Amino acid sequence: MKNTHHFIPRHIFRLWVLLMLVLVAVPALARDISVQDAAALLQNPPEGLVIVDVRTPAEFREGHLPGAVNMDYFGGPFETQIKSLPKTAPVLLYCRTGNRSGSAYGAMTKAGIGNILHMHEGIIVWQQLGLPLEK
Repeated sequence: MKNTHHFIPRHIFRLWVLLMLVLVAVPALARDISVQDAAALLQNPPEGLVIVDVRTPAEFREGHLPGAVNMDYFGGPFETQIKSLPKTAPVLLYCRTGNRSGSAYGAMTKAGIGNILHMHEGIIVWQQLGLPLEK
């Protein structure tokens, strides 16, 4: 009779290592960036970049990053709207101060969107720096 008591711990260890590699790899694509980094990114945007503003439609109309789409985090259909986003294309995510977009960031990673660039300082800092807005 073959002794298999060493197989189970080794097998579990291998699964654990694989899980850790996956968990480390996904967040490496999703990260916080400054307003200055976001402005530089928009000077030479990567292919497929989607800019997502999670503020209310009224806030969005007051001015938003050039090319942004509005997906109101508190507006109800947010969970449905993010399903339409590409899973691997870069997504520049922001709100007014970084709070809502921080929560949206979590929802988006949970939905499988892995390449999120979170402008964590928000559009308020963008405006303070006098960077361009679209209305």
